[in-house]
Amino acid sequence: MNDDANLPPRLDRVSTGIPGLDAVTGGGFLRSGVYILQGAPGAGKTILANQVVHRHAAAGGHVVYVTMLAESHGRLLQHMEPFSFFDLASLPDKVYYVSAFDALRTGGLKAVVELLRNEMRSREAGIVVLDGLVMAASAAESEEELKLFVSDIQAHSTLTGSTTLLLTSEHADRPVSAEQTMVDGILLLRERAFGPRRERNIEVVKFRGSSTLRGNHAFQIGPDGITVYPRLETARREHAGDAVLPVGVSTGVAGLDAMFDIGGYGQGSITAVTGPSGAGKTALALQFVSRATPEDKAVYFSFYESPPLLLRVMELLGVAAPDPAAIDFRWQPFGETVLDRMASELLEAVQSSRASRVVIDGVGGFLAAPAYAERNGPFVAALANELRRLGATTIVTLEESEATGTRIVDTPTLSALADTTLQLSVRTEGSTRRFATIRKSRVSRCDLRVRELVLTPAGIEVRQEDPVAP
Repeated sequence: MNDDANLPPRLDRVSTGIPGLDAVTGGGFLRSGVYILQGAPGAGKTILANQVVHRHAAAGGHVVYVTMLAESHGRLLQHMEPFSFFDLASLPDKVYYVSAFDALRTGGLKAVVELLRNEMRSREAGIVVLDGLVMAASAAESEEELKLFVSDIQAHSTLTGSTTLLLTSEHADRPVSAEQTMVDGILLLRERAFGPRRERNIEVVKFRGSSTLRGNHAFQIGPDGITVYPRLETARREHAGDAVLPVGVSTGVAGLDAMFDIGGYGQGSITAVTGPSGAGKTALALQFVSRATPEDKAVYFSFYESPPLLLRVMELLGVAAPDPAAIDFRWQPFGETVLDRMASELLEAVQSSRASRVVIDGVGGFLAAPAYAERNGPFVAALANELRRLGATTIVTLEESEATGTRIVDTPTLSALADTTLQLSVRTEGSTRRFATIRKSRVSRCDLRVRELVLTPAGIEVRQEDPVAP
């Protein structure tokens, strides 16, 4: 006997229409579910709700947006109009805005429920938004009355198949309230301060009938509306397995290839190139991607040098101008950044192009993101795991203090990141000289002697062992 035949059918999903949010919720809202979107004024609730309803309408659905505030709909629409998701042509047939302010004032919560019931049925709404739950809470004469109000909304949502979003402008971390215990899900929107910088995030603290990505997930508001960036450590958990192979991938420098028994960096491995400013980290990274072809592509992810400047450096190195189809330069101007947005853009670029060579030039750009201090090694380990899983052979450059030799990441974090460590150094004894030594490799036996790097018109050469090396 098949036990599955006795189980009730699974509830259908309703996409949120917001990039990244379906992944966080485990696939979108459940049809006929009731969800609270909670956050302080300015957290982004109204934008999120409007983006959901307009995306639903664009996919052919019908929506009712009910406001309980005195603010006119004209003002609300003016605020939404700049966003690309907003479609004025969908009003009023597909997206219908209606005020429940007068119903609440004259008939209380029962009148609001009746208005919702009528609109759900007459409009055949797939999604219903009630913007202003805090007003209902204020109008309720008791906690019991508020529970009954939410219960009635749930009953009508089930009967009509409408998914209902309840927006409330209360602090995300306030104590649990009566209505929170009754709904199918709760999404909290926050804006966190990191010194002078701020970062928006969303957290699913309750979601019946679905597994979700736990914890805080950053989001940004731009011209297209909200984009959610699932936290890397929770969103990408597939193990890389035996992705690192003892097969040499040329470093782009013949003498450096010869220092590895396999003839280069291990395929699918991550090499950390450390050293002070001016030691040659970017030069070695550019030599590495210079071997890319349209069939064997590279992604160069940088924070400090723009693509035109990097091309100029390649020219000075004596490297032929690369085929534009071979290298995807991704420049992240240093400044206000979101950690998971950068990681997402990097991994999507690698995956979409199937790049086999990757450079992250200046990992300090990740470390400067506001959330890095809280996440540190786990974020780095998750990023490294994803790069290995994608089969990319990767170079990551790390700044090192010239005076003390201190790196910008600690030893445990470096160990989580790198399979191989190549350390560069600079000496100024009458002239500037650059040196390289392989400190460790999990992939290949290596020549561990200190070697000099010399820039020639044909690129970087590795000279014989330095006779005065310590």
